[in-house]
Amino acid sequence: MIRGAGDIASGIALRLYRAGMQVVMCDLAVPTSIRRTVCFSEAIRLGEVRVEDVRGVLCADAAAARAVVAAGNVAVLVDPEASCVRGLAPDVLVDAILAKRNLGTARDMAPIVIGVGPGFTAREDCDAAVETMRGHYLGRVYYEGSPIPNTAVPGLIGGYAGERVMRAPADGVFEPCVEIGAQVAAGDVCATVAGEPMRATIDGVVRGLLQAGVPVRKGMKSGDVDPRCHPEYIKSSSDKALAVGGGVLEAILALSGVLAEKNGRVPDVSGAETVRTPPAATSGQVPDVSTEKTVHTPPLNGSFSDAGFVSALVAELAVGRHVGLASLLATSGSMPRHEGARLAVTADGQLIGTVGGGAIEQLAIERARAAQAGSAPVLEWYHTGDAMACGGDALLAVRTLTADDLPILLSVRDALERGEAVSVEERWDSPAAPTLTLSAAPCPAHPSWDETTMTYRETASATSRLHVFGAGHVGAALVGLAAAAGFEVHVYDDRPELATCERLPQAASVTCGSFDELAASATIAPYDSVVVLTHGHAYDETVLLAVLTRDIQPAYVGCIGSRRKAALAREHLAAAGVPQERIDAVAMPIGLAIGAVTPSEIALAITAQLVRRRAERRGEGPGKGERA
Repeated sequence: MIRGAGDIASGIALRLYRAGMQVVMCDLAVPTSIRRTVCFSEAIRLGEVRVEDVRGVLCADAAAARAVVAAGNVAVLVDPEASCVRGLAPDVLVDAILAKRNLGTARDMAPIVIGVGPGFTAREDCDAAVETMRGHYLGRVYYEGSPIPNTAVPGLIGGYAGERVMRAPADGVFEPCVEIGAQVAAGDVCATVAGEPMRATIDGVVRGLLQAGVPVRKGMKSGDVDPRCHPEYIKSSSDKALAVGGGVLEAILALSGVLAEKNGRVPDVSGAETVRTPPAATSGQVPDVSTEKTVHTPPLNGSFSDAGFVSALVAELAVGRHVGLASLLATSGSMPRHEGARLAVTADGQLIGTVGGGAIEQLAIERARAAQAGSAPVLEWYHTGDAMACGGDALLAVRTLTADDLPILLSVRDALERGEAVSVEERWDSPAAPTLTLSAAPCPAHPSWDETTMTYRETASATSRLHVFGAGHVGAALVGLAAAAGFEVHVYDDRPELATCERLPQAASVTCGSFDELAASATIAPYDSVVVLTHGHAYDETVLLAVLTRDIQPAYVGCIGSRRKAALAREHLAAAGVPQERIDAVAMPIGLAIGAVTPSEIALAITAQLVRRRAERRGEGPGKGERA
């Protein structure tokens, strides 16, 4: 996955695509690419585009992106925050936004994370960084440290540097007067902004120009004139873009260790250049992957209802790698986790998911590793009282997932992305060859193990979504806690300084606008939860009214506030015609009564209530600590 789809990002995409990789690109809804004739971002405007000999196709969602790359094309998504990382679970994430600073890319977003240009530091927010400054170091890979800081001076082309760049003459909307490829002379008007002309400063061919309708600021780079006067250059990726793409390709091959293993070499970072100033000559060695970070594949709960978990399995099987899978098919007594919990071991030793910790977790890891390496399936009751104080029992099933299981897991993943539920059946009547299938029978209310037929059944259903209206102190604290508890969190606020993905990195989406419009337009499904935490009781009531008057009601609605405020809000909602049963169902005041005072404590109380309500909807009894 590549964040950004401008000319440098597109040059990277060409290099990786031609090396045999599947490429998904993410960009703004209204891209600010200059060299549009060689940018995959043009697919957002046109639906599809061809950069050199490679076709890019605009996709509506992650499922469509998978289909496009499977068909041999580059997929393009409107997703500036790369929120689809969770669903796609890419092997590599490349940040090629070229914003001169990191806009939210983290080192745990993928097994390999590469930052392009200044603003990234290898081993801190990425695994490798690639130089974008024209000159001796262009395309060089840093496995420690950062590329050269931005100088704000364009590189020389045809003897010109800053002179070839055209900048917006005012704040406003960009309106081009010429096409890319036009021959212009110094002084010619190439575009207007708020009625003011943007003129070429040198003679040449217009190599790049913003698309019409893009909002610009005065001084913003908006066009580019090439003094070499070769119109054919506008249709091919630049030397700089391909050089940077070569650096990214080197980093991927080095960090993955594929070629090193094939050639019998052990990767070593001891000679890799590091510092923030121009580096000394490299020894040509590649990084020591044995000391690299632990990759956290979100979320880590591990079940077939977890889209991230299923996507991670699909990603491994799709490239021909086997996965060792340990599952709890039945439990009795007190257990850390119950039936449906799963843990996987990938070919590179990565652990995904959990069956609950302690001795059973260690046993599951050992057996899943053996299964990944080719050991026979194992189905056995494990008595935790032998090694753990909890004293429960679990039926632990361990098997190898292969390409034969891929169609079923693809179906499960696609159903989760559509918000649908499917019935999954695991048969162990032939212990040496267990099978995983989808059942045509109605989805069971609870996971079940049939000892007679040696069959396990469960319902795989979409991840719980949480819509948080209000990104203040409590809302910000709630995002992280709820995400850790397995909720896909969507945040809405009318304050631009608070409604940012940089401030709320664990949110699946962050939307800024008026609360009445946000509440009316939010896509809220029957299994979703809504929490109202705005900065005023009038806004709270606006959101509550919009949510409670929908034809389809969410599974949970809660609103922050005192008992007096709750009583007033209920009166106003009733006067507005909201059915009384819907008003009574609102958790107001919100959260479990744990004596919470600080924003973090209040967020914890809300998260606890969300978890409890979710468990009740699944038909589960009280959780740990509540039985007494």
